[in-house]
Amino acid sequence: MATGMISAQQLHHLLHASLPRVVLLDVRTPVEHQQGIIPGSVLFPCDHDLSSVKNMAIFTKSFGEKFRPEAFDPTCHYVLICRTGPRMAVALEIFLRHHFTACELLGGVTEWQRQGLALQPVDAKAIAA
Repeated sequence: MATGMISAQQLHHLLHASLPRVVLLDVRTPVEHQQGIIPGSVLFPCDHDLSSVKNMAIFTKSFGEKFRPEAFDPTCHYVLICRTGPRMAVALEIFLRHHFTACELLGGVTEWQRQGLALQPVDAKAIAA
């Protein structure tokens, strides 16, 4: 898997291939997670101003405070997920700065659903430490 972007359909096929060492990291807020997650996602809940989604300051601060490079496996390939995309760009930049292999889901959960792909309920065990 290359660094950059992956479409909802590409991710759907990837999930069915059951490739090892691929981690779907969902950086949406806990409120957004309650609406459902992409199957197999690991939740990395971050704060964000949902009333002003273009304001990235709260998310950038929250992600920066929670992100600890030593907590992530450098042999894994990370697919970063948010609702529509802007938060993934922030997270991707940080992942790449720390030399992780990562890409973002083009259009996020919104595009996943637009493609007719199902979300699943949140499983408390899916939350990243």
